[in-house]
Amino acid sequence: MVSLLAAAERPRVLALAELVARHGPLFYLSRPLPFDWTDYYRDEMGPGLSRRLAAFEQPVGWGALAMAKDHCQALEARLAKGGKRTVNLDPGLLHEGGLILASAKWAPHRLPLGPGLFQELTLYFAGGCYNALPWTYRDYAGEPLNPVLGLLRRRLLWRGGGRPKTMGETNC
Repeated sequence: MVSLLAAAERPRVLALAELVARHGPLFYLSRPLPFDWTDYYRDEMGPGLSRRLAAFEQPVGWGALAMAKDHCQALEARLAKGGKRTVNLDPGLLHEGGLILASAKWAPHRLPLGPGLFQELTLYFAGGCYNALPWTYRDYAGEPLNPVLGLLRRRLLWRGGGRPKTMGETNC
């Protein structure tokens, strides 16, 4: 999956077109989800940011995350205007037990993924929902992402022949 953070839809559309050309068709694209819990990206990307999550039809292996992050960083640079990103792309691996995100920023809880790249377990699945860890970004920690990730998890398990323990609504 890839998170696409932008103030305008056009940079996302351009990024998605290239991501689909590289990784194959999407099976899911979320509506724009509010991104209003921090001003961290405002100076670079402007006001009014929203996030969309894209999930690809073809699952990838564990080793694909580093290449996906490298590709996303190159794509961000190509779509930049005046040295500022117009879209922030965060690839991740969603699996039955959690969500792993790739990052170019080191932190003590992140493990090396490749030169200048790191990975972190951002969410873990327990009690019928994805749960935050102390370092989880607030926008990943609950609404509106948890229901979307739950939907993606159910599809992942369905495709793999497994069944999640909780199929109904949760209190997450």
